[in-house]
Amino acid sequence: MDQKHKRTPSTILSIVAITIACFIAFLYFTDTKAPSNSVSDSDFYQQPKDLASVIEEARAATVTVYCGDSLGSGWGIELGDDAETTEDDQYPYEIVTNYHVIEDCVNGELITFRFGGETQEHEAYLYDYDSSFYDTKEGYNDIALLMTDIEVPFLPLSEEEPMAGDWVMAVGNPESFIFDDMDGHVTFGRVSNYKADTKLVITDAAINHGNSGGPLINSLGEVIGTNSWGDDRATSDNISYAIGSV
Repeated sequence: MDQKHKRTPSTILSIVAITIACFIAFLYFTDTKAPSNSVSDSDFYQQPKDLASVIEEARAATVTVYCGDSLGSGWGIELGDDAETTEDDQYPYEIVTNYHVIEDCVNGELITFRFGGETQEHEAYLYDYDSSFYDTKEGYNDIALLMTDIEVPFLPLSEEEPMAGDWVMAVGNPESFIFDDMDGHVTFGRVSNYKADTKLVITDAAINHGNSGGPLINSLGEVIGTNSWGDDRATSDNISYAIGSV
């Protein structure tokens, strides 16, 4: 399975799973400063009352990440300072993306990102990554954390496990055969199933080639997982996956 999406619209980026929970433990960061919400199950089933605001905030925090000829999606996350190093002090903003998006840039090669609707690319630096998905073929870890001195809006992580029927929105930059980019593209659907043992979120929201690293958002505007991959359309319809953050 091809793991890359070239910066030309004719090449397909395969979308591979990641887990934010394992990623946070792997990097030894403190918990994301997400608000604690006391809500009923029905709140997650319903489309947001102010859908426009949820879309606006999610799109503002979702970026396109470039490494050489490859591109993917990423999203801003707020993490506590790593007290064991000063490496991140100069670059206080973090972006989550997939390892496979930046795998050709792990030796200091240039990584850039772009906000939706802009042409200017900003430089980012690889803080750390987990490529164990490729090493063992037994896990879903395919994660990289970028840092930058450019302010990137962040999204909170959900504190509630997703349930079948929950409303969701996927954000990213999928491939288009008509347009050179589709950044800020949003699709909507429901959680079809949730596998708590593997934190696998199964959804009918369209997750297309190029969505790697983009957030899967619940009705409160929180990240419940990271867009990962979709089943082969030749054998199944509307089965896509994200790795949950709870």
